[in-house]
Amino acid sequence: MENILIIRQRLKQVYAKGDIYVLPVLKFLTTLMVIIALNKTVGYQDFLTKWVVVLVVSLICSLLPWPVISFVTAGFLIGHLAALSWEVTVLACVFLFLAAILQYLFLPGFSIVIVLIPVAFQLNIPYVIPLVLGLVGGATSFIPAGLGVFAYYFLAIVQRNAGFLADTSLQQPDILLRFTQILTALKDNSLMLLTMGAFCATVAIVYGIRKLSADYAPYIALAVGVIVNILIFLLGGIALNVSVPYLNVFLGSLVSVLLAMLIQFWIMAVDYSRTEYLQYEDDEYIYFVKAVPKITVTEPEIKVQEINPRVEEDSDADIEEALEILDAWGDEKN
Repeated sequence: MENILIIRQRLKQVYAKGDIYVLPVLKFLTTLMVIIALNKTVGYQDFLTKWVVVLVVSLICSLLPWPVISFVTAGFLIGHLAALSWEVTVLACVFLFLAAILQYLFLPGFSIVIVLIPVAFQLNIPYVIPLVLGLVGGATSFIPAGLGVFAYYFLAIVQRNAGFLADTSLQQPDILLRFTQILTALKDNSLMLLTMGAFCATVAIVYGIRKLSADYAPYIALAVGVIVNILIFLLGGIALNVSVPYLNVFLGSLVSVLLAMLIQFWIMAVDYSRTEYLQYEDDEYIYFVKAVPKITVTEPEIKVQEINPRVEEDSDADIEEALEILDAWGDEKN
């Protein structure tokens, strides 16, 4: 454990010194993954799928703030959907507009979560997002979690109905069928509603337990959160008669909770065995304080052992003797 803590401390020091370089790399990789996922799911605009365009946009986004990256990826999405059907483009614009309002009214700064959830679904680790969001987010962190799930299933429905949406032989009265088919598919998608409920509940439970003053509260929150997530999918699938991929849910939840624990360990490592309870007061209040010290380690000092120290001593003696001779010669000359 001590070696792990030393590695963690060294990595934090490296990050603190080179964050001006690390952050752009993280933004570049994040944007690259999101755009690749979009191109794979709804890559209907050939120009946007070219690697030159993908790399240039990712490089530009590496210099931009995180919220701006969300807008750039949203622009990519609109560009792809516009090449498919204007009806689904309108629906996507309405969704993005409502998502922006909800996001920036209740939880500004977490819009990147909405675009990361579809990527996490493709990586088969979507359940790590609500766990981490409950650890680092606020009381309204369930909003981007629910919106991200909706975005993923919306794109999946568009992908399944791409042939019908791209059909240009429909007459004008039949165009409304495109709207009704997408909206009906969203309304009748019980798995989407179940996933949204599970993610929102997981975020709320992890956040609520994490805020408690109990020892090991963050890790207890993760354990309870992942159990609740699995139970919601299990019981909800039976109650709603939904075909839930239980094996993926179980294995993905286990991997996700391990990743979330690593993230929590990276964010903060504390020693609960040395917890102290303090009490003090002023003229108006009595304060009860629980102090939990952070884990700090002292890096071992590197000792350099001289292999042949006599060589250096002899050379120093020769230099001193030569200086004495020069001084004596100077005195005689004067």
